[in-house]
Amino acid sequence: MDNTFMEKIVTRRKDAKDHLMVAGLIAAYLILILIALIYLGGIAILVIFAGGWGMWWLISGTNKEYEYTVTDNFLDIDCIIAQRKRQRVFAGNAKEFEICARVNSDLFREYSKGNRKLLDFAPTDDQSKNYFLISKNNAKKAKTKGETVMLIFEPDDRMIPSLKKFNPSKIKIDGNF
Repeated sequence: MDNTFMEKIVTRRKDAKDHLMVAGLIAAYLILILIALIYLGGIAILVIFAGGWGMWWLISGTNKEYEYTVTDNFLDIDCIIAQRKRQRVFAGNAKEFEICARVNSDLFREYSKGNRKLLDFAPTDDQSKNYFLISKNNAKKAKTKGETVMLIFEPDDRMIPSLKKFNPSKIKIDGNF
């Protein structure tokens, strides 16, 4: 049997929460500069540089990428934060998927009525490209380890047909492939 390996990295768009966090950090840094200049005298420069580095570190932490990896019948998704930290957030076996289909399908509306944790690893809200799947999360360090979750992601054009070979009745492909 052929071994299959595919990967795709997508960059998540920043949302309103990320922009509010950046604005709050900048405001806090400006207040820190003001207080340091008024009350700290000689060590103000050190405090300003340390505060600037801390602000840069926190702001760059809002940069997230998701790496989708398909290895034979396994789908793994890693979250890469600021290109310095990687964490496996989902690991699943295509043979165990309850369903996998496009987000803009009737199946999504039908299955989203369930009481499952939603994991959104799509870079945008463009429903024409996004897929959803329902499966048990087997990632060892994930917050949802062992739970059945609904996952939204934007796979490569080759990934869904490759996974379909392992669970043809549960993985739905429409005419766009």
